[in-house]
Amino acid sequence: MRLSVSLAAAALVVAVTAPHAWAIGETITDIRVQNNARTLEETVRSISGINIGEALDVDTLDKVRERLHTAGLFADVNVYWEPFRDGVRVVIVVKDKFPWAPVPTFSYSKGNTSAGLLVGHGNLFGRGKRGVVGGRYSTADSGGLLAYDDPALFGSWGFWTFKGRFQDQILPEFSNNNQLADLPTEPIRETRLRQWGLEVNVGVAWFRKVRTSLGYFLDSNRVLWSRVFDDPDNPYIPASLPQAAESATRGGLTGNVTFDFRAREHAVMYGNALSFSLDYGGKRLGSDQKIDYWKAAAQYEQGIRFFRKHNLVVRAAGYAGNNMPFWAENATTGTNLRGFVYRQYMGDTHLRSQVEYHFPLFSIKQLDVRGVVFNDGAAIWYRKLPPLVGNDYETRRDGRTFLPSNLLLQGFDPRRDVHFSAGAGLRFFLRSVSVPLVGVDFARGLEKGNPIRIVLVVGA
Repeated sequence: MRLSVSLAAAALVVAVTAPHAWAIGETITDIRVQNNARTLEETVRSISGINIGEALDVDTLDKVRERLHTAGLFADVNVYWEPFRDGVRVVIVVKDKFPWAPVPTFSYSKGNTSAGLLVGHGNLFGRGKRGVVGGRYSTADSGGLLAYDDPALFGSWGFWTFKGRFQDQILPEFSNNNQLADLPTEPIRETRLRQWGLEVNVGVAWFRKVRTSLGYFLDSNRVLWSRVFDDPDNPYIPASLPQAAESATRGGLTGNVTFDFRAREHAVMYGNALSFSLDYGGKRLGSDQKIDYWKAAAQYEQGIRFFRKHNLVVRAAGYAGNNMPFWAENATTGTNLRGFVYRQYMGDTHLRSQVEYHFPLFSIKQLDVRGVVFNDGAAIWYRKLPPLVGNDYETRRDGRTFLPSNLLLQGFDPRRDVHFSAGAGLRFFLRSVSVPLVGVDFARGLEKGNPIRIVLVVGA
C-alpha cells in the first residue's frame, strides 16, 4: 500500500513538472506577440532579446518578462511557451501604457517653488522612441526643455539623444562657516543667470547592459544681475560684493560609461548600476578663451526587492572638478539633501548618499500608494580656492569671484562639511505610467536648529 501511494505521488510530480522540463533545451521555433495595440511587433521582439532558433533556457521567460517591464512601455506583461512544430513557441502578451499625456508639474522645497507643464510621448512611431517638450516657472529655476531620445537607432544597440534647453536661474551662495552663530540661513549673494543651450549624445549599449556615450554641449550664459543679502546690522556681511561670474559661452565634450543591471516592475526597482562621466570645456570646443575646466562623477545605485512589493534603494555618488564655471559647480538641492535649503551648500568636491525604504500602503484599482522612509547624506566643500588678497580671494581668470574668506572656508572639515537628514514621505503611482504621479517628503536636517521641511513633487 505504501509503495502504491509513493508511486502515485511520484507520478503526480512528474505529470506537473514534465511539460516545463521537456521545454528546457527545446528550440524556439516561433515567437508570437499579442495585444500590442501601440507598439510595433518588431519593437517588442527587439526588447525581448530572443530570436527564433535559440534554445529555451530555464530562465529565458523570466528574462524576457524583466526586459519588457524595464522598458517602461507596458502596464502588464505575460510570457509563456507552448508546443509548436519541432520545438516551442514563445507567446508574449503585453498591455501598452498610454504613450503620451500633458503632465502638469509642481514642486516645492525651501528656496525653490515651481509649476509647469510637460507634454511627453514615451513610444513614438510605436518604436519606443521618446520625446518631451515643456516648461516651468520657478522662484529659482525657470526654463523650457525640448528633448528626443532614441534608445535603439535603426533597431540596433546604438542610441542617441538631443536636448535643447532654456534656463532662467537665480543661484544663491551661502556661508559655510558654521562658527558664525548669528548668521541666518539666507543667501549672502544671489546671481541671476540666463542660459540657452543644446546637447547631443551618441552611444552604444553593449550587450544591453554596458552603455558608452560621447556628447557635445554648447551653451550661452548671460549674467543679468548680482545682489547681496541686505542686513546692515550683521557685521559679517559686507555692504557690497562684485558679481559672482561673468557672461560666457561654454562648449565641451561629455563622456559616459554605465554598467546597468537594474530592472523595474512598476514602482519596484532591483539590481544595480554603476556609471562614470567626465565633462571637459575649453576654447578648442567652442568655449570663451577664459573657460578651461573639467568635472568628473561616479554614481552607484542598488535596488533590493523583497516581499514582492517592498524596495530598499541605496545610492552613492562622488563629484569633483577644477575651475568649474559658477553655474556648473556642485550644489545640494531639495531632492539630494532633503531637509535643507535649496543649494544651501556648494563646492568643487561633493560626496553624497541616499538610503530609501519603499513599502506598499494600499491600492485603488490602477493607483498604488506607497510609503518611504529615508536618510540623505552629503559632504561638500571647496578643495581649491584662489589665493587670498587680504580677506578676499583673487578673481579667477574666468571672472568667478568667491565670498570673502570669513564667510567661505577652504578645505574639508567633517564638523562643518558633512550633513545628514532623515524623513518620511508618500508616493502615488499609476501603473499606466512609469514615474510617480505625486511625491511628498517631510525631512529634517540632523543639525541643531533645523526645522522640518517639505519637499513636494507633482508630475514628472
